[in-house]
Amino acid sequence: MEKKFGLSLLLIILTSISGMGQERPRILKGAVKSLRNDVSNLLIVNLNSKKSTITDTLGLFSIEVKLKDTLQVSAVQYQTKEFIITDTIINQNLVVINLSENVINLNEVTVTPYNLTGKIDLDIERLGLKPVVTSSSLGLPNANIEVMTQSERLLLEADRGKYVYYYGIALVINTHKIMNKLSGRTKSFEDMIARDENMELEKKIISKFSKKTLSESFDIPEANIDGFLTYCLIQEDFPSLSNKSTTEVWKYLKTKSMAFKEAD
Repeated sequence: MEKKFGLSLLLIILTSISGMGQERPRILKGAVKSLRNDVSNLLIVNLNSKKSTITDTLGLFSIEVKLKDTLQVSAVQYQTKEFIITDTIINQNLVVINLSENVINLNEVTVTPYNLTGKIDLDIERLGLKPVVTSSSLGLPNANIEVMTQSERLLLEADRGKYVYYYGIALVINTHKIMNKLSGRTKSFEDMIARDENMELEKKIISKFSKKTLSESFDIPEANIDGFLTYCLIQEDFPSLSNKSTTEVWKYLKTKSMAFKEAD
């Protein structure tokens, strides 16, 4: 009788410990992916705990979850996605979430103004369209200067001018530049620019090598290719690929695929 009671008590304790383990909050790390649209500042909400966060410029995020919680990813340009936290998801190093564009279907409308035929060459002649006038075609000064990104403009504003300069006979200290440097604001903008450049480089790689090709060549499940590319993106030597040939990029990816499979 005492043995049965002891065994029952042990089972109750183990069950309680197991239940407590399942209820223990964990920090889930993830990456939101999309080939066409920006994945920064997307809203990630734990519908159970009501806690939320937003993705960074790379689409990366971390949020506290428990088993069986429901996460929701939403943004105007994407279809809202919800998924339940399972044991498999919790045990992953990085959860990759692929979003679909929020496409609004319109009724088909056929418009035939100016007696168009549908043949481009013939219709252009009928319409008498003139070449598009641009600053480059007009030969205006600075027409070919590359437009800065938002991150580059923010860095330029935070780090403008010299630390010390003369105004007439007076020595002027650039406190704006110094405070941004000391507060880390300048560094944060530099990091933003680096992330933007890495994202552009990642898109170029995806345009050269399909996910199916990477999966078959490196023996990585196609569902994990996004995670592999994110792994490559956070490597310190990843930016060096911008000056590499296609062959050199492929060799780099092959080397990193081995390290990725060992770490996964």
